[in-house]
Parts: sequence; structure tokens; C-alpha cells
Amino acid sequence: MRIESIEKARKGAKFAVSLDDGTSLLLSREVIIDFGLRKNDELSGDTVTSIMDAQLYRDAYYAAGRLLDYRMRTRSELDQRLLKKGYPEKVVAKVIGKMSELGLIDDSRFADAFIASKIAGKPIGKRELERGLREKGISKEAAQAAVLQVSDDDTQLELAIQAAKTKMRSLRKFEPRKRQEKLVAFLARRGFDWDVIKKATRQIFKGDEDAVDF
Repeated sequence: MRIESIEKARKGAKFAVSLDDGTSLLLSREVIIDFGLRKNDELSGDTVTSIMDAQLYRDAYYAAGRLLDYRMRTRSELDQRLLKKGYPEKVVAKVIGKMSELGLIDDSRFADAFIASKIAGKPIGKRELERGLREKGISKEAAQAAVLQVSDDDTQLELAIQAAKTKMRSLRKFEPRKRQEKLVAFLARRGFDWDVIKKATRQIFKGDEDAVDF
């Protein structure tokens, strides 16, 4: 096959490379340079296949980059998004491998950022943090390791009390015991352990004669 022309595509930044068999390849400037393509070059079928594979990889890599520009993602999230866009598994694996090598995706760094963001937004317990990380595709072991930074008793109690104080504003209309029940249920939904919930509740209702002691 012979290259008949290399012209700028009507849309986008790619070039249309027309072959004498009627085939037209839409290639990026980088791929054209990498393969040294010029008008009247003769290409074998294997070379054309290699060119198309290289362009597919580059397209997938750029797509991954755009996804990461929007926000940090786990390996699993990026994998699923690229597959959903129609890129082959082998190409996706190669792209993710390269991005991991370059440090562009890092599940450990993602987990740390996720935890910091969640705690800053609304204090939650370690169980809820682990669940959130697992939903993002972080392994159970990695999620547990990441949560260790906020899983000590003092930190958990501090977070629970902070969450409880905020919640109490919306519970003022209830009588004391009902208010306490709702607060306990709220902290449990936030993923705090029972021991932490008891200590936080005692702190919040300290001095309240109508409160139930656990």
C-alpha cells in the first residue's frame, strides 16, 4: 500500500492519511512522526496494523489524561471508564500501566486525598470511610491501611463529637430521650463504632438528667 496524501483533517488536530487502496487513516501528528510517514511511502499490512495500534493507544492515553484532569481516580475507576469508552482491554491495561509508572495514578495517594476530603466535608467513621474507598475500587487491605491514619480512638471520638454537635441543631424539637436515640442512629450511619458512639453521646448529653446512660 502506498500513501497518496497526508492532509490536515477538517475537524480536530489529526491528519487524514489516504492510501492507494482507498483506506484513510486518521492519525495524530505524533504517530506520523514516530513512524516517519511521508507521501508515496510504501506500507505493508503489518505496518498499517502497527500504526493503527499506536494511534489507538495514544487516543486511550489522551482520554485517560482528560479524565484525570477532571479529578483524581483509582486504577479501577480509570479502567472502567476507558473500557466503557470502547477501548480494548489490552490497550487499557497498557495505558494504566504507563500512568502508574509515571505516578499519574496512585491508589494510595487517592485514598489519602479521599479521606482528607471526606473528613473535611462531614466527619464520618472509619467503617464509612472504608466503604467509600471500596466503592472507588480500592482493595480491602489498602482501604484499611489508609483508614489507619484516622482510626485511633482519640481521633474517632473527636470526629464523632464534631458530627454530633452539628446534628444536634436539627434535633432540638425532640424530647431528650428521642433526641438521644436519633443521635445514636445518626452516628451509626456515619460509620462510627459502638464504643465511640457511646463516648460521644455521653459527652453531648453530659449533665442531662433525662438522657439514658449506656
